[in-house]
Amino acid sequence: MKDFISNPWVKRAVSIFNLAYFAVICMFTFATFIYDIQFVEGKEVSFFVIYFIASVLFMTLMVYSRREVITKLVSVALPPVCFCLILFNWGNWILIVPPFVVALVMFFASGVRETTKVVLGTIYLLLYVLGLVGFFVLKMLFGGSSVETTLDRNLQENEDVYNLYKGQQFAKLVEFTKDDNIISPDGKYKIVLYDVQDNDKGRIKICVVPYGQDVELKFFTLKQKGIEKTVSNKGTRGTVPEFGWEKDDKGNLRVYYTLTPGAKRGYSTITDNTMPKKQYFDFLGIK
Repeated sequence: MKDFISNPWVKRAVSIFNLAYFAVICMFTFATFIYDIQFVEGKEVSFFVIYFIASVLFMTLMVYSRREVITKLVSVALPPVCFCLILFNWGNWILIVPPFVVALVMFFASGVRETTKVVLGTIYLLLYVLGLVGFFVLKMLFGGSSVETTLDRNLQENEDVYNLYKGQQFAKLVEFTKDDNIISPDGKYKIVLYDVQDNDKGRIKICVVPYGQDVELKFFTLKQKGIEKTVSNKGTRGTVPEFGWEKDDKGNLRVYYTLTPGAKRGYSTITDNTMPKKQYFDFLGIK
């Protein structure tokens, strides 16, 4: 058994196997750059347990094969990948912590020469410190301090804004956020209603986003992000507007809305040409 463990070819084979972990983390990073990840309710713990065990297992294999070339490359390439993962998923610690710990341990435990570690360690330290500072600055500049809460029939009583929409307003919210009202007749778009809390009196925002582009998996759903057309942002908090889909005189789909009872009805035509291009820097708060 000792001869098998110390066999250099076994270590080389294990180092190649370690690429699978690196590939998975890269896939998570790229996927969360394109999509928002939303865990299936009740499955967060199951996902984290599997994710944690897999990370510990692969970290053990990397330590075992730490002097192999492929493992060395993975050890120095994982920290910048984890940095991007942190930026795209800030606050989602379930996804961030396991690979970050693996990256940190393996960077110091790998068989890379000490001089290389010192140089790369300095670069990575600057990357994390300056990168995160820049991230927070841009987040404050573009994202502001406003808090958006999606308004639909799933609004929970423990949400801060629930008291604004309970009673008749909540019944109205349930009625107008049914699938047959918010999803466009061609099935390509969906109306989304937001409560926006800011430093002023706040507002209601009506937006249109693509529909049917989410990727549903066992533990989580990858939700399309960065494509959102604002139809109106003049609604009054606590008053659910009336809205829906209809066709204009030319046969194009449009959203109609009435912000308050008795107010003039507004319209916004929705086509592929009027929808905005995908905003890839949505994670910075840029809309």
